[in-house]
Amino acid sequence: MWDEAVKEFLKGYSGITRRRYQDALREFAEWYRATYGERPDIHLLTQQEVREYVSYLLAVRRPKAASINLRLSAVRSLARHGGWDLRVRGVRQERPPVEALDGREQGWLVAALEGEDWISRRNQAMVALMARAGLRVGEVLALMLEDVEVNARSGWVLVRKGKGVKERRVPLAAEARQAVRAYLEVRPPRPGRLFFSRTYQLLSERDVQRVIAEAARRAGIGRRVTPHTLRHTFATRFLRSGGDLATLQAILGHANLSTTARYLHPDTGRRQEMVE
Repeated sequence: MWDEAVKEFLKGYSGITRRRYQDALREFAEWYRATYGERPDIHLLTQQEVREYVSYLLAVRRPKAASINLRLSAVRSLARHGGWDLRVRGVRQERPPVEALDGREQGWLVAALEGEDWISRRNQAMVALMARAGLRVGEVLALMLEDVEVNARSGWVLVRKGKGVKERRVPLAAEARQAVRAYLEVRPPRPGRLFFSRTYQLLSERDVQRVIAEAARRAGIGRRVTPHTLRHTFATRFLRSGGDLATLQAILGHANLSTTARYLHPDTGRRQEMVE
């Protein structure tokens, strides 16, 4: 009954998912036979038995949380396919923290984007708004030309399409103002969006990700750098420079202070520095 149920269940999957589920269900069946002396029956399988399997994995096999959850997902999905709901929680996975760029890496990234043509200056301005003003990539791409004001000693952008459709006014520091001003000086005279492609089309978030990834590669930064890395870098450096959570919350456009408080957690480099 078990082999027939697994065979029928796996028909709904293909490729790597099918192979992973097949291996996971085979391992479960082997554990079940070694533990209870018989093959499992999907119609008689209990939540307690599955919990014991999870405990065995945690205590004996000790794979990563993601691997345990994959095995558990295979068993639960098979049971659901047979009309039985197994309410067994997975193992909580600790997400690796987003590592902020340090000052040297940020300088390398900016240097890798340097150029006098309008595309280079566009890229520098977009990165500056994320890394030096904390904007989300979607907010940067939604900016209209009239949403930006840059003066000699002050500047701001009006974010009209933040999360929750809430407007907010974000101040620009000197380096961000300089990058935006340099872009405006060479930007083709077109109304509408502040940033656009070489062919004057709308940019996608994937386009911006490619720009940042290529700049990070040229800069020799040996890890993945994303638009969120730049926003995280702004928040981290803001707090380390003595900024307060309430102000950061307003700048980042967070509805809850608890969301902003995530940036209080030190990254790997900071932990090592403080331990030393």
